Amino acid sequence: MLLREAEKKDIPELADLMGELGYPTETKAMEERFAKIAVHPDYHTIVAEKDAELVGMIGMFRGLSYEKDEPSIRIIALVVKEEVRNQKIGQQLLEQAEEWASRQGVRKLAVNTGKRRVESHLFYKNRGFEETGAGFYKSLEK
Repeated sequence: MLLREAEKKDIPELADLMGELGYPTETKAMEERFAKIAVHPDYHTIVAEKDAELVGMIGMFRGLSYEKDEPSIRIIALVVKEEVRNQKIGQQLLEQAEEWASRQGVRKLAVNTGKRRVESHLFYKNRGFEETGAGFYKSLEK
């Protein structure tokens, strides 16, 4: 297993992984998103390769808070291809997020996951995450 920073060459596979996460994404759209994310110092994307194939990714950002003095790392996307799940790839990607946070002096990771993702809830709980509150979203599109 090779864990490394995402590169421009990974864009088609990143788009596929977004589809596995439940967000179908065209390569062109991922190209545009990644171009902005890759140059932003508060964002970090790690991919997992197995047998020269991209099989997972974690995308996160470092953010500040109004209610506390400490920054935190928010995991935006964590996905592993279905055919290779339960092989500790997600765990390894999460460890990369913890290492990135630690290198920046950040002591808190946060993640949102939808109610329908029961397996994801167990994944995070089994790795020390605490369930808190509820998330609400409002689309401003008309």
